[in-house]
Amino acid sequence: MSPKTDSSTKSMKSKSETKSAQASPKDPGTLVDFLRSRDDHAMRLMLIQRPDLVHPVPSDIAKLAARAATNSSVTRVLDRLDAWCVGVAEIISVLEEPFTKKDLANVLNNNEKIDLALEKLRLLALIWGDDEGMRFAPVLKEVVAPHPAGFGPCFIDEKPDLAALANASRLEEIISKGPKGTQEILDQLLWKSPIVTLEKLNREAGISSAKNGHEYLMAHGVLIATARDALTLPREIALEMRKPNYLPEGLCTVKNIATKAKRDPVQVDKAAGSAGLQFVQLIEELLDIWGETPPAVLRNGGLAQRDLTIASKICNDDEVITSLLAEVAYSAGLLAAGDDKEQVWLPTPAFDVWRTKSVEERWAILAEAWLTTTRVASLVGKVGEIRINALSPEVDKPLAPEIRSLVLDAMAALEPGLEPDVDAIVEFASWMRPRKTREEIETLVKATLDEANVIGIRGLGVLATTGRALGEMRYTMPSPEARTAAARAAVADPKGYAVKPDAMLVSAIAPLLPDAISTFVLQADLTAVIPGPSASEVASELRIMAYQESRGAAQVFRFTETSLQRAMERGYTAERILEFLNKYTTTEVPQPLEYLINDLVRKLGEIKPVDEPIDDAIHAPNERRSNVRVRPRPAPDGAPPDAALLDAAIKALKAGENPKAKPAPEPKAPAKTPATEIATLLREVMDKVISGSKPGDVCITLTYIDTHGMSSNRVVEPIRFEGGLLTGFDQMELRIRDYAISRIAGAEKGKK
Repeated sequence: MSPKTDSSTKSMKSKSETKSAQASPKDPGTLVDFLRSRDDHAMRLMLIQRPDLVHPVPSDIAKLAARAATNSSVTRVLDRLDAWCVGVAEIISVLEEPFTKKDLANVLNNNEKIDLALEKLRLLALIWGDDEGMRFAPVLKEVVAPHPAGFGPCFIDEKPDLAALANASRLEEIISKGPKGTQEILDQLLWKSPIVTLEKLNREAGISSAKNGHEYLMAHGVLIATARDALTLPREIALEMRKPNYLPEGLCTVKNIATKAKRDPVQVDKAAGSAGLQFVQLIEELLDIWGETPPAVLRNGGLAQRDLTIASKICNDDEVITSLLAEVAYSAGLLAAGDDKEQVWLPTPAFDVWRTKSVEERWAILAEAWLTTTRVASLVGKVGEIRINALSPEVDKPLAPEIRSLVLDAMAALEPGLEPDVDAIVEFASWMRPRKTREEIETLVKATLDEANVIGIRGLGVLATTGRALGEMRYTMPSPEARTAAARAAVADPKGYAVKPDAMLVSAIAPLLPDAISTFVLQADLTAVIPGPSASEVASELRIMAYQESRGAAQVFRFTETSLQRAMERGYTAERILEFLNKYTTTEVPQPLEYLINDLVRKLGEIKPVDEPIDDAIHAPNERRSNVRVRPRPAPDGAPPDAALLDAAIKALKAGENPKAKPAPEPKAPAKTPATEIATLLREVMDKVISGSKPGDVCITLTYIDTHGMSSNRVVEPIRFEGGLLTGFDQMELRIRDYAISRIAGAEKGKK
């Protein structure tokens, strides 16, 4: 069977393609029938890679099939397929239905990787049936239009002579007699866009009066004038010229990642560890500064260039790094806009909790936030006449998390220590996501590589152990049991102050961190010098008592009257300050510093010292905080659903298909429970769900009051609990639904 060319398909078939002597392809039926025949494993694999089908979960298979065949859903699928699968799908869209594997092999030169593409497309329900008869989602034609696989439209109805012209020997004769460059013109139109726009085009040009190759081909009918200044290569001609392979040679082969240097993996990890430590310290310092002197929020929600320039002093005037600090802090929930009365950028309460954690835990929280955020700090300061501000909506790129994962995949596939070629990674990412523009992919790839160096994911330009660990957390992982972004994003502490660090990332960075120096040298000029990477607790204390003047190989902190007053307002007494200095200094406390402290105590006698132990999770009186609390981060677009949702979705779909499915009997009402205890109970249950309990093994019995004031008892298998809503599979209604915690009168946990 040849590719379809509207009403004139028959005239385009060669003798070798005529199927009069062959049996008709087997009709595989409808998509609904195909999905109903799928087992749980196949259904699970499809839903993992098409998460939009379970948000929300359809009531039955027919509605699932209808959603799977929509334009938006099919577009999402194709946008995440590699160039080979996309190419095969586009070729399939121009075949007559039903079609066979042999039909496809005839136009793809019997490529041995056809089976891989068909298996992938069947898994995703873009096609269905076996090798003897397949159909495709009808909307596929619309999604790949107007030029599937680079083919232009058909013109045979308007120009019947195309049937004779679409002949290899005839085309070869025309091209051979054409002006110089005729073949190159056709090659360009054959494998890229089938339309070319010309500044000057004489549409009346004849064979003898043609002035160039374009007009010559138009005069012979090989190109068709479709606009005043545009020529189009007809599909009939392209089909003949592409034989025996309708897709470019080599499209089925994944791009190799070339390398340009080899580094010592030990030195790579050492460099990454140092960068990771510095990144954590810089974020802490930036937010400390903004806690006291917050910058204003622009009308568009961004950060003013002036404020960015001032803040960049902590990064040796590097505004790109400062933008990255701000964006990652924002994505991790450590930074947010203040209240409506005075719009300024402020640290959040989560920052105070975050700074009490170990360096490796703090780094893990930041690295994961960077991996899953859609914000690209490297775009700040661009592009052309338009300036992009940090923390503004313009740095939001939905494709960014996906490209970061692909880049980590590409580098992780290399031998440890090998530095990849940037252009090779761009080629790889472009092959993996061919429907995205190369310009956007190139921008995001380069941004990912640059930012990875700063964060401590790469060292000396090579992927470090930290980067390999982060790559294992990519949200494109094929298994729902893996730590998907959807599951990880729901893990926040009970108070909603900070996201919990991932244990794997913590263990990856911990051994790479340089040995921290917990001592310093006090000098007579009222400075403290740490000759190397500082211990977190020492640097944090010094940053409260003094202003940091320099960073890098050695850190210098200067004590001033203002800095010491700030410490005393936070509750530090003179005794505590001197005790700290004597404990960690390798020299005597200089007399001028001691005098300054004692004089300040006499001057500030009205300040009452705090007798209670200082809670490091509470900010100082002179520091301001945003009222924003950290909520579970939403999973990136396209993140696979977690295991609990998948299991419940499949169960609900099967129940919707089974008219004999019986709901569970109404349970005994649980005792009335205070709202605080209900929230605690739900968090405990969700911990079991996230830790990997078997589907349906964890249940909750609820007394639920609906909007009409009617109460009923329910048995629910929990899926997630966030934003005051419990989502679970209701065994009484045999479907997935939400329950507002404010309407739950009683709850108790139990096993099914």
